[in-house]
Amino acid sequence: MNRSKKIIFSLTKRLHLDIKYFLKGSIFAFLQQIVGITCGLSITYLFGHFVTKKVFGEYNLILSILGMITFLSLPGLDFALIQSIAHGYDKSFNQSMIQKFKFSFLGIPILLGFSFYYFSFRQNSIALSLLIASSFFPFLNAFSNFPAFLTAKKKFLDLALISGFSSIFYFLIILASFRWQSNTVGITVGYLLALIIPSLIGFNYSKRYINKKSRIDRDLPKYGEFITFLSILPWISGNLGNFLLGNAIGVEQLALMAVASRFLTAVQKNFGVFYKPITARLAEQTSTQHLETIFKHSIKLLLIGCLLCLTLWITTPFLINSFFNKNYTQAIIYGQWLSLTLIPFPLTLAYTDMVIYQKLKKPQLIMSFVPNIGKLILFIFVIPRFGIIGLIFIILLERFVEPVIPLVSLLNIYRKNQ
Repeated sequence: MNRSKKIIFSLTKRLHLDIKYFLKGSIFAFLQQIVGITCGLSITYLFGHFVTKKVFGEYNLILSILGMITFLSLPGLDFALIQSIAHGYDKSFNQSMIQKFKFSFLGIPILLGFSFYYFSFRQNSIALSLLIASSFFPFLNAFSNFPAFLTAKKKFLDLALISGFSSIFYFLIILASFRWQSNTVGITVGYLLALIIPSLIGFNYSKRYINKKSRIDRDLPKYGEFITFLSILPWISGNLGNFLLGNAIGVEQLALMAVASRFLTAVQKNFGVFYKPITARLAEQTSTQHLETIFKHSIKLLLIGCLLCLTLWITTPFLINSFFNKNYTQAIIYGQWLSLTLIPFPLTLAYTDMVIYQKLKKPQLIMSFVPNIGKLILFIFVIPRFGIIGLIFIILLERFVEPVIPLVSLLNIYRKNQ
């Protein structure tokens, strides 16, 4: 046994982790992230220096509206699909796409309604952008199930290559929209094309890995719809804060919030890529193995969250000053406060996945409704009065409460089985 193998074996034994498996998945994720981070930072610089604060705020207001109705595209099917594919139901891949596409048509009249609303208040750039987005909406998320399929298949290299291509394509399309028209409408059109085209390519590429002898998971549609039902309030509450901030306080304040949360979102997204091997492993585990994972690895996940938080807190002033102009200096302190949400972030991902993969419906209902109803009530009363500070306080409160419900549910199952 050579030295490198000895080190891997030693770490596997000490940390109770399959180091070889995670290294293999993480190396591909690291290559993907080099491309993704480079393109993402380039786009951030473009927004920070070549569009006005008003345009940036309007653009983020449109993203908030699209985010609030994302549940119509059945995002819960993607979570359910990972487990279906992991158990050999490959033909469910096409099945989930068709279902997502059909339900997405429900978003068209809603976006048209928002468009009419903003036209009535003569906010024409927002209204026209939403009008265009309504025609694109059925295609926006229908083909985005391929990462779940490739994750379940453990095709991490393929996923990294497609994601890298998507990042480059996204950058080029956004750059072209800036050169064409650096206004709200032009950037929105670029955003829509930059998401739809790569997802369509990724979906068709992934079809080659479908086992033709496999079957369709008959339980997938119902369980995917159930998970989506649980995600309705999270999707709405996750975007309603920005929507209220942009409408009640002004799109310039929304632009500040968007800058403050931009690097936090990047860290969460990048960590999510490295987390894919973990969720693929959790999808295969039994409930007993999930509990073993909780006892063995919770402290490690918490330490990872603390490290992510500390890193972002320290680097936020440099990042905002480097990628945005002086109009956004106030966003630095807001960004540092938001970095605290990273502390429980890895725990939340792991515990939530365990509950979903065990198909524990009651805890999922509690997780979906109780915190989010409270969050929506706080939004209505706090944001109009306290603005960004109030929104950040609500986000921090939510993030630290988030992992508690799934953890308590999982531990209760453990006690009942004793």
